Amino acid sequence: MAECPVCGGDVELEKNIVVGELIECPDCGSELEILTVEPPTLGEAPETEEDWGE
Repeated sequence: MAECPVCGGDVELEKNIVVGELIECPDCGSELEILTVEPPTLGEAPETEEDWGE
């Protein structure tokens, strides 16, 4: 279990999480990134930018 940094809600985590994995907050729908595994810490996922084939 971890806390959403956006809404403060509880986010249930799988047993085999890895740093960099993206998940969604069930309360606010924000896309979150796992920053640390022990203890589990979440942060807002970075926005992805189009590379337009560059």
